[in-house]
Amino acid sequence: MRKWKSIVISSMSAVVLASCSTTTFLPADNKEEAVQKEVDLTPKKHIPKGFFPVDLDIVAIGDSLTEGVGDESKKGGYVPYLTKYLSKQNEVQNVRTENLGKRGNRTDQLLARLNQPGVAAEVSRADIVFLTIGGNDVMKVVRDYFYNISIKTFESQQSKYEKRLNDVFSRIRKLNPNAHIYLIGFYNPFFKSLSDVKEINVVINEWNAASEKIASRYDNVSYVKIDDIFYDSDVNLLGKDEFHPNKKGYKLMAERISKSMEEEDPLVGDQKKETAEEVTSDEKEKNTKESGNE
Repeated sequence: MRKWKSIVISSMSAVVLASCSTTTFLPADNKEEAVQKEVDLTPKKHIPKGFFPVDLDIVAIGDSLTEGVGDESKKGGYVPYLTKYLSKQNEVQNVRTENLGKRGNRTDQLLARLNQPGVAAEVSRADIVFLTIGGNDVMKVVRDYFYNISIKTFESQQSKYEKRLNDVFSRIRKLNPNAHIYLIGFYNPFFKSLSDVKEINVVINEWNAASEKIASRYDNVSYVKIDDIFYDSDVNLLGKDEFHPNKKGYKLMAERISKSMEEEDPLVGDQKKETAEEVTSDEKEKNTKESGNE
């Protein structure tokens, strides 16, 4: 019995070795000649994207723009749109999303939250981090210096904001060296109610530029500009409080972020079959029907 096994194993080994050879000799009609045939064993340069779909852990953290304040659907602002968008990608099997947005958060408060064990654990396991922060830092300057405010006041506070934002990125990178981080900019919430006060736009532009500058210091971090979405729109994109985005505003934010992801993220860059705009086309149709019935 052992001898039979030995013969079988020897035979199988011979077949395997023969099949792995890069050269095969074929007998010719003339026994003295042989034709040599080369077998191409060149490996593929890369595995096609989506060949092994992955599970993604998404963490959205920051202020009210991430919490979704103003979204009349109460579903969480821009976050669910991006979750749905990512789940539609061929490269992605499952998406797990954790929304850690908290209304009123400033950079100093966010930094304190990143030191909390539960928040730190969520960030540390994330593949992608969406971050909105900075708007409340500007609002704090407005409140603290309301009766004696000027452009110089914001300039003096901007450097402090930059340090705090840099500390936020350092903390996230310490918790998670590899996640792709998307820092989402902020807009002037008074662009309608105080449209004549041009200085506010100047401040918002400068602080957004500072945010982008800090983001550029880190690898695998993308800055996403959104203020123009609100300024250039002919439709109302603010909620009932005239301060936070409404459902349409958040959807447009998600579309802008998804476009940045197509350009920056290795998981969703090639096929581009569905953008966040296309994913939510069914909602556009639904809204059109609802408008017609009003």
